[in-house]
Amino acid sequence: MLKQGVGVITVFWVMLFWVNSAVAQVADLYRADVAAASERNVWQQHALVQVLHRVSGNSAIVNNAAVQAELKNAAAYIKQFETQRQADGSNTMRVLLDAEKVNQLLTQQGIPVLGALRPQTLVWLVQQQQGERQFVRQSTHNLNQLMQQAFDYFALPMLMPLYDIDDLLSLTETDVWAGFWQPIFQASQRYPADVVVAATILTEEQSGQVIYRMNWQLQQEGRTYRVDLSAESEAELMQQFAASLAEHLAKRYATVMSAEGEISLLLEIQQVPTLADIVRVQRDLAQLVGVTQVTVIHYQQSNVRFELRTNVSAESVKNALRFNKMLQSIVQDASSPLPVDGVPVLATYRYLAL
Repeated sequence: MLKQGVGVITVFWVMLFWVNSAVAQVADLYRADVAAASERNVWQQHALVQVLHRVSGNSAIVNNAAVQAELKNAAAYIKQFETQRQADGSNTMRVLLDAEKVNQLLTQQGIPVLGALRPQTLVWLVQQQQGERQFVRQSTHNLNQLMQQAFDYFALPMLMPLYDIDDLLSLTETDVWAGFWQPIFQASQRYPADVVVAATILTEEQSGQVIYRMNWQLQQEGRTYRVDLSAESEAELMQQFAASLAEHLAKRYATVMSAEGEISLLLEIQQVPTLADIVRVQRDLAQLVGVTQVTVIHYQQSNVRFELRTNVSAESVKNALRFNKMLQSIVQDASSPLPVDGVPVLATYRYLAL
């Protein structure tokens, strides 16, 4: 018998709502690579700051008074570290932080957490030089390499267009520069992206100082979000770009974990054929932000019921599951009958063996 107060996500054969998600799972979310410093507390603090940036998507998080205080205690967050020799002869520190302690710090401050499942972002990049606008096409171009480094710092999965004949026939530099979203979306359909960004860069000289300016924009749910940035170096500009995008994605997708205790949720996933698939789904559910335990409590005719212990709301769990490309949401028709036990339906999913 099910306990009272337990939310149930049950299964019906109803109309399917297919969600094509290109979400990526970020590995080593709580790992930082920082420059080695002569004093241990320096690189320890840098590692904690980087992980806080990656997990929260908030580049201003160090302005929080409690976070500032914890930086002095950065050693308590570190689980492992090792020195790595770089090709140029310099040393870096690879540092693994305690995920539970980091999440606890954010929870205590009411700061949302971005989980390991994150949307893939496709970036169309156009640069204007001497009045001529061109796509930044080569992956080895300095701007593309700096952009990749900045995205890696914030743990943002990024896709670069091929800029092949198909792209160039369907999209022009002017389309990206002007923010013409119909051709941008059309050209982007061939890529497995959840988020599409149109970004432009130009260089200006002011009082003998070179200034790099960027405008980037994205369109979601019919609304266009635009950001203007400026910096004195290309590296700084790309760092600002990644930081502002991470902040936007965090506002949309991050989850505030509750410090008041855990709740139980039941998820039922249909068409899970083998034990290996059950283990795979269980593992993915366990990686959702706020989920502390996942238990299989029922299996019948390839339908599996999982009990989740979580310190986030049911709505937050459903929001996070939008990023799992193995699970397709099934929307219940309003005319469909309620289950026999009368428990209201929160959501249902169909397993895809990819």
